[in-house]
Amino acid sequence: MPRRFFKSAVCLILALCLSACPETAEKTEKSDEAPAAPTKVLEYLALSAQYMLNQQKPDGFFNYEYNFITGNYTNWDNVIHQTRAGYVLAKYYSFLIRNNISPAMAPQIRESVTKALNGYASVSLSHRDMPGQLISFYYNKGGSVMLTPASSEAATEAQKRQRLNAEAAATAFALLAEITYWDATSDTAFASEREKWRDALVFHLKERLEHPSANDFFQPEIWLALSVYNIMFPQDKEVDALLTKTDDLYTGRYRPVRDIRDYSWDMAAAYVRYQKTQSPYLINFAVKQTSLLLEDIYTQHDTTVNSCSLAYGLADASLVLGNDASFSRIEKTALGRSQLEYYSSLKYMILPEQTWISLGPGRTLHSQDFKKFAGAYVYGQHSPRTSLELSEMCLLTGMRFSNEDIKELKQP
Repeated sequence: MPRRFFKSAVCLILALCLSACPETAEKTEKSDEAPAAPTKVLEYLALSAQYMLNQQKPDGFFNYEYNFITGNYTNWDNVIHQTRAGYVLAKYYSFLIRNNISPAMAPQIRESVTKALNGYASVSLSHRDMPGQLISFYYNKGGSVMLTPASSEAATEAQKRQRLNAEAAATAFALLAEITYWDATSDTAFASEREKWRDALVFHLKERLEHPSANDFFQPEIWLALSVYNIMFPQDKEVDALLTKTDDLYTGRYRPVRDIRDYSWDMAAAYVRYQKTQSPYLINFAVKQTSLLLEDIYTQHDTTVNSCSLAYGLADASLVLGNDASFSRIEKTALGRSQLEYYSSLKYMILPEQTWISLGPGRTLHSQDFKKFAGAYVYGQHSPRTSLELSEMCLLTGMRFSNEDIKELKQP
């Protein structure tokens, strides 16, 4: 998605960052001078990926969230974001080798993806009366819906459903990680896990299609995972037929936008499905959902928060909408807003040697801990916490806006 936008955007972001810093601190303390920000999207991507590598644990999973005010990792975790990390790194590995970028870093990324897939395989368990396996992990270690195997029998039906939904979404990202890794490497080491995850997701999606409910029918992560699987393995007629039914129901039925995550993965799935089917219904779906998002929910750009999730959904929406000239206005609006959200979010990356962040006018948080988290993103101006989710979404979005840098890199 080539756009001559980045250099001016970086200048604007730096100006915003400097204007947000307390004037006295800026003038009196050399340590408060902001480190030089990268000038290319590719540099932000490399920093973010290196941060994720640094946060990976021996079991293949990742440190999830760090609070700079308390100086500790929080108790929170999320199985969906954990498996999505493997998918994002697999996408980044494919991105590196496809464009012949960072040959020294690519092997490290591949090793990290292998570790992650081994971790996912180690916590894949069969459910009673369900084929295949799902990633079985605590839905949220610090939340009220945490269910250990010993306590699962005493859980309410709502808790059980929520955990099952989380496991299905996590398994969808694990399947995406494996397919992306296999496509980039031809390594079949995880082929048996692929089929187990595929079988579980097919069963889960069939159940949703046969017994829809207002509370939990739509799971775009499954739609996306099986859509990518369908492109890689078109001979699987069961998945092919199931996706046709899913397309009809997902795009033909009222689809509330509960949060930005639903919207973003809806658009990611719609983009993949459009590449396969060329169905105008998918374009109409993107028009409807994007109009709802921009006109009713995210009507204004918020400079105080990290918005990579919003940017990613809008970027993929613009790719779908660009296939019909009659929707050029909303396509350009979605793309422009996506650029604005992404480039604005870059100011929330922690840079190498950074020792402070601004928390708003007159408020600055100093910590030597920042140096250990170079490449991480914080939630925003008033929330100095890192999150694995933020790194994932900013990496995915950045790859959408890297074409100009890649072209420049390949010039003789």
